[in-house]
Amino acid sequence: MDALKYILAVNPIGTLATINPNGSPWATPVHIFSDNEAVYWFSKDTHQHSLNVEKNPQVSVAVWSKTDRTKGGYISGNAEKLSSDETASALEIVKKTLGHIPPYFEGTYAYKLPIGQIDPKKSSPNRWYFYS
Repeated sequence: MDALKYILAVNPIGTLATINPNGSPWATPVHIFSDNEAVYWFSKDTHQHSLNVEKNPQVSVAVWSKTDRTKGGYISGNAEKLSSDETASALEIVKKTLGHIPPYFEGTYAYKLPIGQIDPKKSSPNRWYFYS
């Protein structure tokens, strides 16, 4: 878990995978932030990945180390769109991480994915798989 926390602290970009209405996969890069209990991304609710989460909350997020690209973390589970008040609270994580809230976060909602439990059978010294 410490390695995953480190990756999330130094690399705010990850890949979010969602499921399109026709069942095909949709993957997109997003800014990822964490409070050590969950990961968060921010998006307009009209974007394809946001629409996909509304129809099917099953998602997967992949993050990787900027310093050792052989290390990465994978978090899978059910995501949820946060309310306006919850989004304001989640933006405090962004501010704490970056020192400010970038203007492109304006008008977005936060989406939350619990980190869950590590799967020790699937994980390795360089790859960590979490399921919530």
